[in-house]
Amino acid sequence: MTGDRGSASTRRNVLRAGALAGVGALSGCIGSGATTGRELTIGYQPYYAEAWSAVVIKNAGLAEEFLPSGYSVKNWDSALQGSIVGTRMISGKNQVGYTGDMPTITAIANDSTPISVVGLAGYSEGQQCSLAVRPTGSGVTEVQQMDGRDAAVTTGSCTHRFYLNVVEQTGVQPNLVDNSIGNILAEIRQGSLPVGFGWEPNMARTVYQEDAAEYFVSGSEFDTGDAAGIIMPDSLIENDREAAIGWLKAELRAKEIMANDHERTLDLVAEEGDLATYDRSVLRSCLYESLQLDPSINRLELITDYAAVPQANRLMTQQGPRFLQDQGAIAALPADSRYKPGLTQTAADELGVGTGLGRFDRSNGSSESSGSNESSSNATGTNASTSGGGR
Repeated sequence: MTGDRGSASTRRNVLRAGALAGVGALSGCIGSGATTGRELTIGYQPYYAEAWSAVVIKNAGLAEEFLPSGYSVKNWDSALQGSIVGTRMISGKNQVGYTGDMPTITAIANDSTPISVVGLAGYSEGQQCSLAVRPTGSGVTEVQQMDGRDAAVTTGSCTHRFYLNVVEQTGVQPNLVDNSIGNILAEIRQGSLPVGFGWEPNMARTVYQEDAAEYFVSGSEFDTGDAAGIIMPDSLIENDREAAIGWLKAELRAKEIMANDHERTLDLVAEEGDLATYDRSVLRSCLYESLQLDPSINRLELITDYAAVPQANRLMTQQGPRFLQDQGAIAALPADSRYKPGLTQTAADELGVGTGLGRFDRSNGSSESSGSNESSSNATGTNASTSGGGR
């Protein structure tokens, strides 16, 4: 077994170290956070399904459509986890970033480079970044059986908050293993790790495509929602406001595609080189199929304006920051000025669309937007089987 182990009593120190590793490395690199001329570098995560609206923007050419004249995307800067994107933005390397909820809050709480969360790429009731799997056929069938066994998570990720919630709500004391998502799932495939925590699409691939794992628990069982944030440096927002709004217009249009044209969405996601080895059925599951663990819960809510959806707003402005402060991952709560959902509302107003839940008519998964608000990606309530890792 690889990775760093620690008892439950040390989990707070591990969380702080994981969340702040990149920030500390850049503490001497103040940087302006300003755009590099009129070219933008976008930090995104192909291996994070909750933030796939960025992939849709990229492969549908929506940035070119909505950015003001004179602005362009110089580079799409991929990352394996959101803390990397936040670190790059603090150093001035990224002007738009797609990050999980915990890395989002860590980034906006930094006291080096002013960064704000302007919207969400997505939100779920614990169905995207709050998941755990076990090896297929494992004898670990209940959370209490984690006690004294190895449980692996990538510290500093949105999934880490879910792991800590499970531990604190149940009182179990697993042996915490800090590892990358790739190594976690490699050991799940080998059967050498009892429980692995992670996020989509990595989990679905291991369950469905490789038939090597079964979903074990999700965030909905522990009242743990998750979200993917969209962050920008204040220098971009203040000096290039029209570009910031233009980007959010592209985000809103990407959500329309994701809600109303599933097959085109899957085509666009499949174009991403990093996802070339993922079966289309896995991509579909991550966006559009409920888990049998939680068959009544949508896989993904296509929310951009977190202020318009109470549960998402609480996560980003209250629950998440307080949790991170209690765990010692951030020294102080982010200032109110670090939350700028008004940019999304401006973009929506200029496009003539609404925000929040219910934006899209989900009657058939292929109609044009007909509501006044944003909504879920589930079209027909289809369920992804979790039994034995098969469909």
